[in-house]
Amino acid sequence: MPIRLSGLSSGLDTEAIVGALVSAYSYKKEKYTKAQTKLSWKQEAWSTLNSKVYGMYTEIGNMRYSSNYALKKATVSDSTKATATASGTAINGTQSLEINKLSTTAYVTGGQLADNITGESNLSTLGIVSGSAKHGTITVRTGTKVTNIDLDMTMTVNQFVGKLKDAGVEANFDEKNHRFYISAKQSGKAGDFSISAANTQGLTDLMKLGLLSDSEIDSIKNTSTSTNLVKKQYGSVVTNLDGFANILKKVKEYKDIINDEDSSDDAKATAQNAIDSEPAYKEIAEYMDAKSVDWSSLTDDDITTYAKEIFGKATYTEAAAEATKQELTSAINAVRDKYVALAKAQAMSEDTDEEKAAKENAIAAAKADIDTVLTDETNSKWASYIEENFGAKNDGALDSDKYKYSDFWVQSDNLELANSVFYRVDLATNVADNNVDLTTNNPAKKIDGQDSEIYLNGVKYSGSTNSITVNGLTIEAMAVTAEDSPISITVQSDTDSLYDKVKDFLTSYNNLINEMQKLYNADSAKDYEPLTDDEKAEMSESEIEKWEQKIKDSLLRRDSSLSSIISTLTMGMMKTYNINGTDYSWSTFGIHTLGTLNSAKYENYAYHIDGDSEDSKTSGNEEKLRAALAENPETVIEFLKQMTTGLYNDLDKKMKSTSVKSVYTVYNDKEMASEYSNYNKLIQTWADRVTEMEDSYYKKFSQMEKALAQLQSNSSSITSMLGG
Repeated sequence: MPIRLSGLSSGLDTEAIVGALVSAYSYKKEKYTKAQTKLSWKQEAWSTLNSKVYGMYTEIGNMRYSSNYALKKATVSDSTKATATASGTAINGTQSLEINKLSTTAYVTGGQLADNITGESNLSTLGIVSGSAKHGTITVRTGTKVTNIDLDMTMTVNQFVGKLKDAGVEANFDEKNHRFYISAKQSGKAGDFSISAANTQGLTDLMKLGLLSDSEIDSIKNTSTSTNLVKKQYGSVVTNLDGFANILKKVKEYKDIINDEDSSDDAKATAQNAIDSEPAYKEIAEYMDAKSVDWSSLTDDDITTYAKEIFGKATYTEAAAEATKQELTSAINAVRDKYVALAKAQAMSEDTDEEKAAKENAIAAAKADIDTVLTDETNSKWASYIEENFGAKNDGALDSDKYKYSDFWVQSDNLELANSVFYRVDLATNVADNNVDLTTNNPAKKIDGQDSEIYLNGVKYSGSTNSITVNGLTIEAMAVTAEDSPISITVQSDTDSLYDKVKDFLTSYNNLINEMQKLYNADSAKDYEPLTDDEKAEMSESEIEKWEQKIKDSLLRRDSSLSSIISTLTMGMMKTYNINGTDYSWSTFGIHTLGTLNSAKYENYAYHIDGDSEDSKTSGNEEKLRAALAENPETVIEFLKQMTTGLYNDLDKKMKSTSVKSVYTVYNDKEMASEYSNYNKLIQTWADRVTEMEDSYYKKFSQMEKALAQLQSNSSSITSMLGG
């Protein structure tokens, strides 16, 4: 804006005069500015109200469906044993529950170590040594991971804890109690883990760490039951249980020939020579003959029994151990190499159709090779033992997947796997033969991960947590029930929740309809217009706030769109609906308005529930709604569904888009936006007109001032010439 110096010669207040001259144009601008401000307030008022109407529209829409009323509650006869919650799909009635097992999280409490051990202590402080000759290795096995940890004497306790965490378990060393605490990352059997020794030094180190658990000791001892894996020596014979049984079967064939009267002398001599020339046959035959066995009557079960007896008398010699290791190594080489081939096939590129086909063929061929190598009984038995005792399933693999251990097989090389497996078998066998003592004065305590197990109506269910859901009923197991003493769970419709749902809906409806009534019947603000800046300057902040609030409160007074939506809601709530030949309305269930005379101001359309303890107007009336919900909830629910469907459809028509309003809108938002834009143009037009007229008047006054200045200058010159 240019700087204007007015009235220097004339002494006139030019700005006041120009302001008066253009006041008619300024009035027009202010008129449209005030109208635009008022419109923007009205847009805000409608936007706020529309959000509430849309919220009611959404709530009503949800209440059209049966699922909205599927409210059930479950009670348990012994809440110290279990709690239960029921969803809408749970079946009403009483069910029998037995809790056999609770879910547990695998946990190891380490043995107590010396008081001077801290997180920063080196493992050498515990007596752990390492070097080229001695290097302890332990194995941490989780459900999906197998990790070997090499123990080094320079490793700190905290570093060792970090290694355990990397292996897939939670771990901590408590410096106050001087113990390791290790737990699974998830509850249940799937989260179980084991910590075992991978070599002789590793076993010694586990004891020194206080981590050789009672569970691990039992596991080692139980490994000895896999007698078909271990070879033992009886006389000159080195074989496993099946091997002794097969030898016994062969000897029986020869003995049957020898003892058969119909056999020729040559046949008998050949059979006897076969026994005598083979040390294994001869030694077994002599053992059985010493027992005066009737060879002809031996059954397969008898042969198995005698084979176990012979195996039990055999010893675990160096030759037997070496033979066991050779058989194990051969099986691992055969099986693992095929899984490595499968891994390579799975890693092949598949960017093109040709590559994808080649990859699929390679995978199929690799799987076929695995199937073939596992047809060998020796390979199969070792593979099964290794997977069960050392393997970890593929992450997320299904139990039905026959290749579910494929990731495990390629984690380590053949020799490393063979050595760790043989160490375990060799250790277990030596423990069983009393050659190794696992007694430790500082054992760890292991709690195995266990799934919960319940019987609901005689059917078994289990889970990794104590929360089990069956057909909409969620059971939280808390304690094991006594044997043959089931508890009961009763499921029934939740009358209180259904009552609250109706009450909540009516509360939402009442709040909305009361607000709309207040807005529609608001006091007039006919003589109030938005204030200009000059007008605000003459008023206090509180006076301005009251003035503007008066206008805002009246913006929707007698608004036709508001009247229409009020009518839609009130008429929809007054309708009756036929259910099985009978007409029902809100009043049937003791729900009604209070009428104009008894209602509070603006609340004549609000609904009240007879017997509602929170409503002073109707609390003393008979409780029809609660009685209906208890006696015939289906009818109440059907009425609510029909009523909300009708009301939703009526509202839906109101909320469709038109040329003047958007979808899901009950007021003319498009029309208002267009009107607001038009005001922008009008205001700018009259602002420009004011500026033009001001410039014109100031130009004229400037010329006048210039002429007066010239006149004054000439007058001064004449006066000076006359000696004035």
